Amino acid sequence: MLFFTLKKDRLPEFLDAVDKRYKLIVPEQKGEKTYTFRQYTEFSKVSLEFIRTIIPPKKLIFPPVEKLFSVDKECRIDASHEDEQFSVIFGLHPCDLHGIEILDKAFSYGGRDTSYWRRRDKVGFIGLSCLPDKYCLCKSMHTDFIESVYDIFLYTLDDVYMVSVRTALGDDMLRLSPGLFNKPTKEEILEYKERIQIRDSMFTRIMDTTNLADLLTLEYKNDIWEEYSKRCLFCGSCVMVCPTCQCFDVYDSPDVIAGNSCRIRRWDACMRKDYALVTGGHNFRGTRPERFRFRYLHKETGFGEMHGKASCTGCGRCSETCPAGIDMVEVVRRIRE
Repeated sequence: MLFFTLKKDRLPEFLDAVDKRYKLIVPEQKGEKTYTFRQYTEFSKVSLEFIRTIIPPKKLIFPPVEKLFSVDKECRIDASHEDEQFSVIFGLHPCDLHGIEILDKAFSYGGRDTSYWRRRDKVGFIGLSCLPDKYCLCKSMHTDFIESVYDIFLYTLDDVYMVSVRTALGDDMLRLSPGLFNKPTKEEILEYKERIQIRDSMFTRIMDTTNLADLLTLEYKNDIWEEYSKRCLFCGSCVMVCPTCQCFDVYDSPDVIAGNSCRIRRWDACMRKDYALVTGGHNFRGTRPERFRFRYLHKETGFGEMHGKASCTGCGRCSETCPAGIDMVEVVRRIRE
């Protein structure tokens, strides 16, 4: 890993250089307080102070709807896809980079998911540091820093970015405009350490995750699940905005006139009543408390047992988005009582 500094007023030159070589995706403001990832057009539209986008960057490598393959009237299968340009996504915060790492594990379990990795193998990441708001829970989930996944990470200081270069792709991006980067001075290294301490002190939303998986399992029959399931609208918003939820449905979309058909994969939600419905009419999670409880158990227990870490990144999207005002921190606190 290499460290450099980049003057803040030279960031536009760097992004312009990256955009000339790769397809650059950046965060932009969408509404008064909402942000989204879009293809780069000009630096003036890039958002640097945003906390979170509405939909996480998973949509760029695991799209909400995608065609897996098609079958023509002669029963010939076509699984080819248009060759996509290599993309670089700028502005990912540590929680979202952890989300990418979790998706990598999920889509590699039992074998690499061809459709996911076809895109993932053609994406690089430039991370960007952030400051927490009242929804951020990443410190409790140990995702407030990232040491993997990214190619370049920019830590915001007063006048410069402290630039961490982790991969060969990151080094290639720096070489697009090498004159912009300098070795960090002692003063800049000291400021970097002070900024880390200041940021750490700004977290106000803390959740005790000690033995959380065990507690959730022990409290499997707690009345709290039914209590919160009565408040939950089961709209699926928390699932759609989650950077790690990867439930999907697969269906065929036939064109009767043309005589062909496409197999489609689209996002789905374990909170939906028909998600666990199988042929014959049995539903493995037919009641509201079962569906509400499953989301917590899968996030904190099920995924951890399979991959060694919980699948919540503490990004805060679910709590900010929930129309019923259900907060994971509150639910976990009630479980601990």
